[in-house]
Amino acid sequence: MTSYIIGTAYFLLTLEILMIIASFLYARRERKTERPNYTPKAVIIAPHYGWDSQTEKNVKCLLNQDYAGNYEVFFVTHAKGESEHDVSYAHLLDIAEAHPRARALLAPNIVDNSLPRSQKVQNLITAIAELSDDVEVIAFVDADVTIQKDWLTLLVEPLQDKNIGATVGARFYFPHTPNAPSLVESIWVNLQISLQGDHPLTMVWGGSNAIRREFLKEGNILQRWQNAAIEDLNLTHAVRDCKLKVHFVPDCIAITHVENRTWKQIFEFTNRQLIMTFRMELLAQWALCLIICVPKALILFGALPFMIFHFHQLYPLLFIPFIEIQSYRLSSLNLPRWLREQPQMRENIRMTSFVTPISQSLAGLNTLYALFQKQIVWGGVRYEILSATKCRVLGRVTDEQEE
Repeated sequence: MTSYIIGTAYFLLTLEILMIIASFLYARRERKTERPNYTPKAVIIAPHYGWDSQTEKNVKCLLNQDYAGNYEVFFVTHAKGESEHDVSYAHLLDIAEAHPRARALLAPNIVDNSLPRSQKVQNLITAIAELSDDVEVIAFVDADVTIQKDWLTLLVEPLQDKNIGATVGARFYFPHTPNAPSLVESIWVNLQISLQGDHPLTMVWGGSNAIRREFLKEGNILQRWQNAAIEDLNLTHAVRDCKLKVHFVPDCIAITHVENRTWKQIFEFTNRQLIMTFRMELLAQWALCLIICVPKALILFGALPFMIFHFHQLYPLLFIPFIEIQSYRLSSLNLPRWLREQPQMRENIRMTSFVTPISQSLAGLNTLYALFQKQIVWGGVRYEILSATKCRVLGRVTDEQEE
């Protein structure tokens, strides 16, 4: 029985390592791929919620892309009541006035107007309605990420292949404080890069992706979004339904700078991600987490009380956390060289890697929690996810009510 338990744990760990290696090999092939120049007119849509000093830096990154074609940036946030708006709107207006390629848009508030979709989806619909007829490519980016100068070029070039429905980058959490919740959340997010590649599990992430404008009609995107909570997972379904590919661009990394996160915040965030994945019917991704993370966590933590009396039988399990730490460090090879060779980044990867076993166990808990929960809190609003294309807006939440 003991050998069976140990063998199961190592088998699951081997699956993790194989996925990391497969992702690395894909990234290496992709970086060697040469494509003709493709620079159609593009629009970057950046939905906003809140404002801080990092947000302003992120905005400047969008306005200074090294893109050979013509592009515009639509910043969009939401109104509050009849005369107020999100704090970001005033800042975005000032930026738009100073930059000819920028526009600041104000979307209706979904709660005030009883709209049956999430605020982010409404923001995107509002921005898309303002596109000019000559726009050929739409890129989407979150306000809380920092991108490199060639971000738009990297996302747009593969779209010249008509077999590709959407291109997607990856997010990388960069903790600036060494508190445990920030480190655990960073590992939780960063390991997902290893799930992206040239296979059916690759998903669209809303914080960094692009589509051809014609795909709005081909994939019935606006129809899918009419009553939806989540935009990117609906894009994933649309690409698959059209028998196209989600193309992962490994050099297209969007960095989120985090600090002083609390356990309450990361539980709310990580639970929300798995609830969305499960309720949006991306069951293969959810099941992969269930199969790998849950048994391994149960084996490792379940064996701890028996270590004192059966150490000579169970001691091989002690090596698993150390191998997981090295696996995370191995996964960092998927990052672009310019990023992973920065001294600060190398130290960040080394420091965060030590909490990899805790983060993996948290993912297992999130997976189980998603079975029993349909509601999420996002941007100060509570939603109930009814299906991939339908949600119920339950109203605003106070700080005390947020999970």
